[in-house]
Amino acid sequence: MHIIGSDEALKGDTFGGIVVAAVKADEKVRAKLVALGVRDSKTITDKKVLQLAPQIEKIALHHIKNVFPKTYNLVVDNQTVLLNALHRECFIALKPGKHIVDKYPGCTVGDIIVEKAESKYPEVAAASILARAYALKQLAELSKRAGFTIPKGSTHVATGLKNLKEKGLPADEFVKLKFKNVQAFFG
Repeated sequence: MHIIGSDEALKGDTFGGIVVAAVKADEKVRAKLVALGVRDSKTITDKKVLQLAPQIEKIALHHIKNVFPKTYNLVVDNQTVLLNALHRECFIALKPGKHIVDKYPGCTVGDIIVEKAESKYPEVAAASILARAYALKQLAELSKRAGFTIPKGSTHVATGLKNLKEKGLPADEFVKLKFKNVQAFFG
């Protein structure tokens, strides 16, 4: 039986858009993913994520939606609606198979929706690695455009927001405009 696991990255980050990835595997591919050492991307260093991602892409069918902030800000009234649509799109690109999604608030897609799916299903773990790798690449691209290192997460982003403002860079190309901390900073 084919399983299609999907996961996302950048959902809670102030900078960057959002990335959703899905990976499809049968028993043979699943065994290769496990042998590769695929596990929840949050337990792996960025360097290792960037090394594993191309290997996963060679082993398994996959689909990635890499949405940059400019597009994200045009389409997002509700991040959950976008997430559901991107997970669904990734599944449709790879079907048939049983779709397993790592549970997030408001998740309405997937045949199986389960918390910590990336620690239970190698396909979801592989998807989490691909999503994180593409998220890291997106942040690197945004850093290049901005001329400073874009911060990860949402906690220590004040300096990054200040740099955007001082350089006169368009916020919609770098951050999620609907985030409360962004709205508070830019008024």
